[in-house]
Amino acid sequence: MSIARQVTIIFVLIIVALGIVFSRYIVVTNQRGQFQIKQAAVTGTMSVRLEPGMYLRLFGDIDTWNKAETFYFTSDYDGEGDVQEDRSIEVRFNDGSIARISGTSRISLPVNENEAIALITQWGYSNYRDLEQKLILPTVRNALRSTANLMSARESYSEKRLDFINWARDQIQNGLYATEEVTRKVEDVLSGQEVTRTFKMVKTDPATGIPVYQFNPIEGKGIGVSNFEIKSFNYAEKVREQIAAQQKALMAVETARAQAKEAEQKALTAEAEGKAQLTRVRYDKEQAKVAAVVKGEQELEVARLAKQAAEETRQRDIFLGQGEAERKRLVMEADGALAQKLTTYETVMGVWAEAYSQRKVPQLMMGGSGGGGNPDQSTIDFSQAMQLLVAKQLGLDLTVPEGNAKGTQPK
Repeated sequence: MSIARQVTIIFVLIIVALGIVFSRYIVVTNQRGQFQIKQAAVTGTMSVRLEPGMYLRLFGDIDTWNKAETFYFTSDYDGEGDVQEDRSIEVRFNDGSIARISGTSRISLPVNENEAIALITQWGYSNYRDLEQKLILPTVRNALRSTANLMSARESYSEKRLDFINWARDQIQNGLYATEEVTRKVEDVLSGQEVTRTFKMVKTDPATGIPVYQFNPIEGKGIGVSNFEIKSFNYAEKVREQIAAQQKALMAVETARAQAKEAEQKALTAEAEGKAQLTRVRYDKEQAKVAAVVKGEQELEVARLAKQAAEETRQRDIFLGQGEAERKRLVMEADGALAQKLTTYETVMGVWAEAYSQRKVPQLMMGGSGGGGNPDQSTIDFSQAMQLLVAKQLGLDLTVPEGNAKGTQPK
């Protein structure tokens, strides 16, 4: 092999070796889920590669960023990207109590070239970890501390736990609240007494009621915060004991209040039942009065109707009696009261006959000459005399007219 050929082969091998060694400075690959910021080797021109794929590096400087990261502020290892150390954030509540808060949040990075370049050229963040320590951590820490200053430890433990999470998320995304101190009288939850206290209150726009925000450090950087989550509130031991004591006392107060309200409600119920009973008694009495009045009116009506019926009966009886009397008068005028006379005649003659039959007759009678010696004859004579006397007194004519014998009326 000639010397020229050997030199050529050696030169090619050197070029290949250099190409292999320096290939990563010549071309570079942008992986999916990432973007790369390139500074040209000679001119220093900044450019951004947002789409995945291979492109020329040409010995330029490359900074690789993930398009989204998870920010951990936890007290232990909590997932990929976290570290095994306590990164929880300490806060102080408005009652002086201290707690450490653990949680996570999703951080999205710029999606356009200008905002991506500004991270380095304008804001001075060399990589994501630098941005996390200089921007994300202070922003989250300030939001948590600002929120804690708006409530007590016990409130964050109980009734305002959800408010704490919502207010912290809002301040991370939009900026810290502008606050003001307000003094007002409130009821102490334990003693029930009215006390004067000073509170930190969020300023709001009078027209819209929307909170007034201070400067937002992440605004205009193309950075977004989402899926903010507080995993735990780690209160100091003394604070936990204090919260437990306050909760116990509060429960006792609430129990006492509930019992008082229950007693009050029972008293109101008893009073209402008493009023209802009194109303029922009054109603029953009124109903009894109405019933008595109705019954009296009914009885009066019955009596009136009875009196009316009696009057009508009396008038009818009078009318019937008058009619009967008139009938009898007419009958008597027509036959001369013959039926009555005959009845009277029959009665008188019967009484006489009964009396005569009971007369005492002597066992021995001495007869003489002349009339009157025959007792039967004397009896007959006496009977005929009595008949004539009674008939004369009654005005009876006992003779039978000839017309009657033939079944016709006398003329």
